[in-house]
Amino acid sequence: MSGSVLWFVPKCLQRLSGFAQQLLKEAHSFSTINNTMQILPYQKKSAHLNTVEHYYIHAEFAANNHLNDSQNILPNPIFDAILKTHQQ
Repeated sequence: MSGSVLWFVPKCLQRLSGFAQQLLKEAHSFSTINNTMQILPYQKKSAHLNTVEHYYIHAEFAANNHLNDSQNILPNPIFDAILKTHQQ
């Protein structure tokens, strides 16, 4: 062991969240919450809320901004049509 250096890495630093990994991998800049987050429309709990959430997840995935596994994103022609009209 002479000449070698042993490093101790605390357990809390051994794994990075998906968000942290994405920031490092893509060299994203980060800022205050006011500059990086957007407030979405308010909606009470319901099936409608689930649809709204799925739409925003689909939109971020379509823009390559989604951090989670893409296996959870199913094709949705209705969401794609809405996104297409917003891009025009």
